[in-house]
Amino acid sequence: AGTGITRHMKVNGCALTLLAGAAALHVGVPPALSSSHRRVPAALMQQQSVSQPSEVEPLAAAAGETNVVGAEVEQTNERFTPITLQSLDTWAEKFPRLQDKLADIKMSSLIFPFKASPYLVEELIDWEMEGDISTDPFYRLIFPTMDMLEPSARATLEEACATKEPLTIKAAVEEIREELNPHPAGQKALNAPKKAELTGVQHKYSETVLFFASAAQTCHAYCTYCFRWAQFIGDSDLRFAQKDAGSLFDYLAEHEEVSDILFTGGDPMIMKTRVFKQYFEPFKDPTFLPHVKNLRIGTRALTFWPQRFTTDADADELLALLREVKEVGGRHIAVMSHLGHVRELSTDKVRHAIHRLKQEAGVIIRSQSPVMRGINDDAKVWADKWREEVRLGIVPYYMFMARDTGAQAFFDVPLVRAQQLYADAIRNTSGLCRTARGPSMSCTPGKVEVVGTQEVMGVPAFVLRFLQCRDEKWIGKVFFAKYDPKAVWFDDLEPLDGMELPWEYTGLPRPCIDEACQIEYLMSQENA
Repeated sequence: AGTGITRHMKVNGCALTLLAGAAALHVGVPPALSSSHRRVPAALMQQQSVSQPSEVEPLAAAAGETNVVGAEVEQTNERFTPITLQSLDTWAEKFPRLQDKLADIKMSSLIFPFKASPYLVEELIDWEMEGDISTDPFYRLIFPTMDMLEPSARATLEEACATKEPLTIKAAVEEIREELNPHPAGQKALNAPKKAELTGVQHKYSETVLFFASAAQTCHAYCTYCFRWAQFIGDSDLRFAQKDAGSLFDYLAEHEEVSDILFTGGDPMIMKTRVFKQYFEPFKDPTFLPHVKNLRIGTRALTFWPQRFTTDADADELLALLREVKEVGGRHIAVMSHLGHVRELSTDKVRHAIHRLKQEAGVIIRSQSPVMRGINDDAKVWADKWREEVRLGIVPYYMFMARDTGAQAFFDVPLVRAQQLYADAIRNTSGLCRTARGPSMSCTPGKVEVVGTQEVMGVPAFVLRFLQCRDEKWIGKVFFAKYDPKAVWFDDLEPLDGMELPWEYTGLPRPCIDEACQIEYLMSQENA
């Protein structure tokens, strides 16, 4: 079990002892209430900028801003101060619609880590919307709810909290978290190199290594559906993290097949530039690990705290470092930005951040996001998002499925619906948007794309293919599974009669020899 801290808070009118990981609860300073905060978020005020720019520009001008892509935006230097459980009551005074939700948020935060970004709360949530505020996609994105738990788990937690006994609550929390599959797709058992010093490395696919810097194992805010939620609950046994860059570089020197490093977390952009430098600065030397061509940065900072790239004290230093690694070191730098909704792209702050990253740092920004029920399970949202990304110079990259961890059952979208949603969105965009792949399941055997549905010998079937696989021979190969309108994940799939799925019951790929999964079926047809 990880390090625990004890805090007291009021939940449902009774005192609860909160036992949570130190990494899950960050002590926050009560926010300074901005005199210029907007009740209606800036994102909604500007969201129609593509189709109705003339209606948006007066709003922006009134705020002393501009909607011109890449133009300078007058911004103050804001210090990032997260919204935590300790400061949540203060924020509820500013946004009264939060007040009725506090008990629900606080109890569910015993299980799911909570932290919010002031930028997101002030500029992306539509506090003036009609109906239940919890249906706003950005409220749903960051504020957890007890509805994210299965009924039995919810009852277990409520009963434990009613005892007011810290050890009883702690035991219930640990039991529930263990049932939520904290390390999906073999992250601990299959992806981590068997070297004691490599506590922050995953190597699932031959050409790509994932690195989890210790200082990056938090975010500006936590998504309620985060598949890496176990990184933030303070349990060192569940956490990937490594401070030492030397052992990472030693590992890379031994593996010349690696062309890509994905710096991930958490969020690498939570690190100060002086810390970030130790991992990136060596790549300014073209002779340093020359087989490593591409440096990827997985981040949500672009829309959780765009000030990281504009007004933060070390923003200029960060952009200069990235440009030097690109131009002097000759590396490709890709910012893998988690962008799940067109509203995220609608504020002047995020547009200015995109402009600086592209023009001053010289990086490529690629977008990716899971499709999540109640947040972005709408073809129009995806089509609008991809079109706006292309307009801003971002490359649409992936639509993912909800992983089998955490609150998957609360957010999941059936495979068949996700594929229809993807198809409807992609056909309503130009070819420049059709770089987006999906819907894709990042599961134990690899990345499995749901290509569509088709009748195979008179039987409805899913058509699937590997975009990535532990066994490279499977990459690009098509295979079939029985059509199931309720299937949400790869282990819900069943083979067609006479065929096999390309993975064992463990999820590991079967040997791929002459389309092995289909040979048995074809032979049975010949002998019929």
